[in-house]
Amino acid sequence: MKKVIVLLCCLLFLTACTSPIGGAAFFDYINALEKGLDEPDWEEISMQAKKLKKMYEKDKWKFQLIGDEGEYEELYKSINNLLATVKEKDTLSTRMEIANTRSLLEDIYSL
Repeated sequence: MKKVIVLLCCLLFLTACTSPIGGAAFFDYINALEKGLDEPDWEEISMQAKKLKKMYEKDKWKFQLIGDEGEYEELYKSINNLLATVKEKDTLSTRMEIANTRSLLEDIYSL
């Protein structure tokens, strides 16, 4: 009887967690970066990209739990590439790196 109750509690817990924790904040930063490229203020975009990297570093343990090593390491590389393209003030490359970062985040947060 105890096993059945534990199993049901685990099942309930897993099905109740439908939205990923923390994912919305990352996607909000990505969207803000993308909108900022319409009329680039490179200082603001640079600050947002640095905040994105700090968020990643703070929440890396979460990525390690929900994604595999290749995914979260590629995300880290993509964020660093994003910082480099922002530093170079290259709009096209920045847009491509934002798209790559978004895709990696979607892969990590998809179940």
